Amino acid sequence: MQIKKGDTVQVMKGKEAAAARGSEKRPRGKVIEILDAKQRIRVEGLRTVTKHLKRGRNPKHPEGGRIEQVGTIALANVQLVCPKCDKVTRIGVRKVDQGGDKGEKNKRFCRKCNELIDK
Repeated sequence: MQIKKGDTVQVMKGKEAAAARGSEKRPRGKVIEILDAKQRIRVEGLRTVTKHLKRGRNPKHPEGGRIEQVGTIALANVQLVCPKCDKVTRIGVRKVDQGGDKGEKNKRFCRKCNELIDK
């Protein structure tokens, strides 16, 4: 998985991106959760959905009603934003020496500015 929890992503395709077509900026947000089996992610502030609850079914909301939740976006529809150059980029992986007896570890890097994303 090349996108991790806490990364900033930009929506490239789908319903959220279509709403922003008139402007130059596409929606960006921070990754809250990754659903690995479904290949979907939850992004903070994007794809809000309304869930209707019946009265007495949920202990948190005994009166029922409508609540707003963050929905999921397909993983293929988002791309990572590099924290260094602030551009949408593909991700590469390279082995980095940890120093001493620790050996090597795979680290993600930006293919545009060639800087490490993981420190």
